[in-house]
Amino acid sequence: MKFLFSLTVSFAAGILLLNAQTWNLQQCIDHALENNLQVRQAELNTELSKSLRDQSIAGFLPSLNGSASQNHYFGRSIDPITNAFTTNEVRSNSFNLSSSLSVFEGFQLQNTLRQSSLSFLSSRYDLQKIRNDISLNVVTLYLQALYTKELELAASEQLEATRFQKDRVNRMFELGSLSKSALLEIEAQFAADELRQIQARNNYEQSLLNLAQLLELPSVKDFSIQDPMLSDPSLPAEALTTEKVYAQALGTQPEIMSYDLKAQSAQKGLAVARGGRYPRLLVTGNINTNFSTSGQEITGYNVGIPSSVFSGFTSSGDSVYSIVPNTTPIFERTAFRDQLDNNLSRAVGFSLQIPIFNGWAVKTNVSRARINLEQARLNLDQTKKNLYKSVQQAVLDAAAASQKFNASKKSNAAQEESYKINSQRFELGLVSSYEFLQAKNLLAASRAELLQSKYDFIFRLKVIDFYMGKKLTF
Repeated sequence: MKFLFSLTVSFAAGILLLNAQTWNLQQCIDHALENNLQVRQAELNTELSKSLRDQSIAGFLPSLNGSASQNHYFGRSIDPITNAFTTNEVRSNSFNLSSSLSVFEGFQLQNTLRQSSLSFLSSRYDLQKIRNDISLNVVTLYLQALYTKELELAASEQLEATRFQKDRVNRMFELGSLSKSALLEIEAQFAADELRQIQARNNYEQSLLNLAQLLELPSVKDFSIQDPMLSDPSLPAEALTTEKVYAQALGTQPEIMSYDLKAQSAQKGLAVARGGRYPRLLVTGNINTNFSTSGQEITGYNVGIPSSVFSGFTSSGDSVYSIVPNTTPIFERTAFRDQLDNNLSRAVGFSLQIPIFNGWAVKTNVSRARINLEQARLNLDQTKKNLYKSVQQAVLDAAAASQKFNASKKSNAAQEESYKINSQRFELGLVSSYEFLQAKNLLAASRAELLQSKYDFIFRLKVIDFYMGKKLTF
C-alpha cells in the first residue's frame, strides 16, 4: 500500500513537472507547426495534389471494365441466343470484359502528368511558406514575451529601489531632516512605480497568452518560456544590401519557387488544351459470353419402328420402297459452364476519334489555358516585386534599429551617470527630492527604451535571417 502511494505521488509529481516545463524557442516552433490548423490544411492540399499526380501516372495504364446482366423474357420475344421468335419464358445472362489503351491523344497524357507533377511540387512549397510564416510569428511573439518579461523585471527592480528610498525618506522625515512634501513626493513615486510594475506584469501575461494561443495550447497555466540571455545585437561584418539579401531570398523563399512552378504548370496546361486538336487513337478489346435457358443440345435419340417409304420405280416398272429408321432426337438444356465456353467471343480493334467540331470546346479550352498561363506569370512577377519591397524595407528597418539601439545605449549610460550623481547629491541634501525623482524616472525611461530598441533590433535581424533562408534560432 505504501509502495502504491509512493508510485502515485511520483507519477503526479512527474505530470506537474511536465506541465510546468519551460519552453524554449525551438519547442515553441515545433509545437506550433504540429498543431496549427493552417499547416494541417496545407498538408491536406499537398496530399490532394499528390493524389492527382498519381492519377495522371495511372492514366498511361489500359482501362479494364466488366459488366454482367440478367434478363427475363415473357410472351412472344426473341431468344437472345438463337435470335428466333419464341413464346416460352426465357432467362438469359450475359457477361462482358472490355479494355482500351490510348496510343496517341496529342500528348495530353504526358503533358497532364508533367502539369500535375509541377502542381504537386508547388503545393509542397505552399506548405513550406505557411510553416515559415508561422515560425516567424512564433519568433515575433517569443521576443515580445522576452521583452515584456525584462520590462517587468526592470519595473520590479525600480519598485524595490523606490521602496528603499521611501523608507529612507520616511526615517529622515521623522528625524526632521526632510519636509512633508518630500515624503509625499516619494510616496507618490512609489505608487506610480507600483502601478507600472502591475502594468508590466499584465503586459507579460498578455504576451504569454498571445504566444500560447499561437501554439494552440488549451491553457496558459504553468506556461513559461526560457530566457536565452540574449547578448547585445550587432550588424553582420558584411554590409547588408537590398540586392544581396534579395538575390539570396529568390533562391530560398518558397513562395517564389511555388509561383514559378505554378507558371510552369500553366504552360503544361496550355499544351494539354492544344492536344485536344489532334486525333485520338485507341486500341480496344472485348470478351463476351452468354447463357440462356433456351440453349439446348442433342444428347441422344429415341428409336421407333422403321417405316417403309416409296422411293421410286425400277427399270421394269416395279415400285421401290426404302426402309427409313424412325428416330427422335433427345434435347437437354446445355449446362451453364458449357454455354459460357461455347458462346465465348473475342474482339480486338482500333478506334480513331477525329475532332471536327465540338461547339468551340477545344478553342475555348486553349483560350482559357493561355489566360491562366498569363495570370500565373503575372503572379510570379508580382510576388518577386513584393519580395523585393519587403527585403528593401527589412534592410532599412535593420539599419534604423541598429542606429536606435546604439543611441539608446549612449542615452542610458548618460542617464545612469546622471542618476548616480543625483543620488549622491540627494543624500547630501544638495538637490531636492523632485530633482532626484526626476532623474530616477528618466533612468527608468531610458532603460525601457534600451530594452525596446534591443529587442526590436534583434527582431529586425531575425527578419533578415528569415529572408536569407537561415534557421530562426537564438
